[in-house]
Amino acid sequence: MTDQRQQQQQQHYTEWKQHNQSTTALICHPQKTKLLSSSSLYKRRRVSLITLLFLLFPSSQCLSTNPPQSHNKRGFAAASSSSSSRRKFTNDAATFATTIATTTTATKAAALTNNSNNMPETNDKENIIRWGIVGLGDVTTIKSGPPFWKNDGSKLVAVMRRTPHAAQKWIETNVPTSLQTGITPYDNLDEFLQDEHLDAVYVATPPATHLDVCQQVAKAGKVCYVEKPCGRCGWETEEIIKAFDSKQQQQQQEQLFTAYISRAYKRTDVMKTLLRQGTIGDKVTSITYNLKGMGGARGVEDDTAWRLDARKSGGGLIMDVGCHVIDRIDYLFGPLVDIKSVAKRRQQPSLTTSRKAQLAVTEVEDYVSMTAKIKSCDWTVIDSVGASVNCVWDFCSDDDDDGPLDELVISGPKGSIQMAAMSPSLPISVLDDSGNVVKTFTFEQPEHTAQNLIQLVTDEIRGAKKHDDGTDIRAPSRGENALRTSKVLDAVLSGYYGGREDKFWNRPETWPGRQQ
Repeated sequence: MTDQRQQQQQQHYTEWKQHNQSTTALICHPQKTKLLSSSSLYKRRRVSLITLLFLLFPSSQCLSTNPPQSHNKRGFAAASSSSSSRRKFTNDAATFATTIATTTTATKAAALTNNSNNMPETNDKENIIRWGIVGLGDVTTIKSGPPFWKNDGSKLVAVMRRTPHAAQKWIETNVPTSLQTGITPYDNLDEFLQDEHLDAVYVATPPATHLDVCQQVAKAGKVCYVEKPCGRCGWETEEIIKAFDSKQQQQQQEQLFTAYISRAYKRTDVMKTLLRQGTIGDKVTSITYNLKGMGGARGVEDDTAWRLDARKSGGGLIMDVGCHVIDRIDYLFGPLVDIKSVAKRRQQPSLTTSRKAQLAVTEVEDYVSMTAKIKSCDWTVIDSVGASVNCVWDFCSDDDDDGPLDELVISGPKGSIQMAAMSPSLPISVLDDSGNVVKTFTFEQPEHTAQNLIQLVTDEIRGAKKHDDGTDIRAPSRGENALRTSKVLDAVLSGYYGGREDKFWNRPETWPGRQQ
């Protein structure tokens, strides 16, 4: 063989090796770097031809997402003992072609599998829900704002706050610099809702504005995710639900989601698993909850705190804090019925801390006790019908002795489960029937506590996730559970406000609770 011929063959070999270096399967040993003979060169060209044929006319087997049943040391599909060396060579070449098709031309391979039930990667990435936020208070800075640009299939494109320039300032303060130019700030709700790039709206304003804003969102034809409590009372929540009924029936798709975020906590999933496994027995016999302190409520030191103004919130802190616990009980065990309650103001001269002083100057309730029973339903994982429920929210207690308390206890024939109801990350403890702790589950603190629920809401709007049986995965918090919680709150607070079927916040002089 002449030197020139050897150089040509060496060049051919080098080009061939470089072309295939991105794959993990090689037809020849990488150690065989000697010059190819005429015979081996012919075989190499035959392999290249086979590779090209499989790229152009892939069989269903080549593009299958299922791995081969067995492999040899080189990663090729193993040939049967009766196969000839030529058959094995051909099989190896087919696998090699498959590797190229799936690793270097993924988009092309996806296009060739249009009959698959899975959405192609390129189309899935284009199926983005473009979100806007109305109201840019503290809840949107860490808890619930960032998920709208961090979650899969989600993009934040607009924000709105009535105060001039406040929306732009929020963007500059909270959004990564690289994303800021893609978000439009507004100070007018009508202009915000006319943004042609907007698909869905997160309503994060105080509850007093929810009804009006949600009705406008519905009129604009946008999907809505609204903060809790959905309305200041039951009838407002019903009106919000009605605003989306027409489009929901037309679209055959949920149009209203509610921000009861604990339904999507990992802790909640663990709790459901423990109940399903019979950790405390085959049924729940009692549920007790006790809270002393503010329950993590934010912004209550401010003289204009909406959480302590019935005109803005529909009541005291139970509307902002207690609604979570009521909804969690509803989700895990079933609806609350046979409700009896006491709600009052317990302001005492000896309570002098700033937060308690703020509670004292407001005229909303600061203490609520409630008893109830669990009604049957079709969504719980354990029999809880008839279980007794006892809850106490003492927002103005003297915490000097024991400190704040936040404890939910679920009891059954074999023991109990204890956990903090207001936390996404504090431990869950399992106790035996003698009260001894037998197991404790710990959790990491999520960076954004609302992120899991917002992801599920986004996925449902996109239609992006399905159960194994092909049915769509549903976000767990919707209008109907928000309405049940609103009606429980009405039952609990009706005596204090002299009924809640009207705009009771406008007649504080008639509240029986003020006269106690």
